[in-house]
Amino acid sequence: MKTSLIDKKLTALLDGDILLYEVGFASEVASEGVPSFDYVKDMVDSRIQNICALAGAHFPPVVYLTGKDNFRYQIAKRQPYKQRAGNKPFHYGNIKAYLKGRYNAEWVDGLEADDLIAIHQTKEMNDDGTSNTIICTRDKDLRAVPGWHYGWEIGNQPSFGPELVTPLGRLSYNAERGKLEGAGMLFFLSQCLTGDPVDSIPGIPRVGAAKAFKILDGSQTYEEGFKRVLGAYRAFYGDAAEEMLLEQGQLLWMTRELNEDGSPKLWRFIEKIQQRPMDTSPL
Repeated sequence: MKTSLIDKKLTALLDGDILLYEVGFASEVASEGVPSFDYVKDMVDSRIQNICALAGAHFPPVVYLTGKDNFRYQIAKRQPYKQRAGNKPFHYGNIKAYLKGRYNAEWVDGLEADDLIAIHQTKEMNDDGTSNTIICTRDKDLRAVPGWHYGWEIGNQPSFGPELVTPLGRLSYNAERGKLEGAGMLFFLSQCLTGDPVDSIPGIPRVGAAKAFKILDGSQTYEEGFKRVLGAYRAFYGDAAEEMLLEQGQLLWMTRELNEDGSPKLWRFIEKIQQRPMDTSPL
């Protein structure tokens, strides 16, 4: 749902993890080698200013980073979470220190930047479905969170928004690109079907974007979409369907709230879904 940002006074919630890699590697390409950090920090400042301007954010941004460890490591049983090797740019540590010193970047050990952003935006939701904040990231996972969103263009990846995401959201299939496009709970449910290979979340084998869209197309409520996803899991996993879906959903779910002890509230569904199919609820 696209809505004008005129007269909205928003605070940008910036995904610092994206900036660490994006600016770090872009600066190396631009300078054809290892650049000076003065060059890099100028690029950081310019990128943040540009993102905030395009997002229509009026107040200083809040930058979030991922802390040490991750609660999802304990949830992942089928295969280790984020089991992948990755190179870091030369100035990775310096950019992180700069984001903390210059922009007061926040982090919490055990949680990802995505979780902290989702928690913040959830707290800033208004009764009319708008938010006082706008999530600024290129990470599609956060698009399941209601409220304002913006993703900047880079390379062959188009920009996203600014867009106001509703709780149910939307889902479409881009046949030309072979990809699902969407937001809200419908997009989250599609991820439960396809998984996320970048984060080592398998979903249902051989269920790609086109098949996931076919399964969910026409769903009018979250409950209806959930039952379709559970049915697909049961068809593939049999008696292990509920256990497998719960694991995949909790890995994909961006934490919206914390428990009193500071642990994340995990996504869940009613155990006896056969008897009470309408009582599914993300918590």
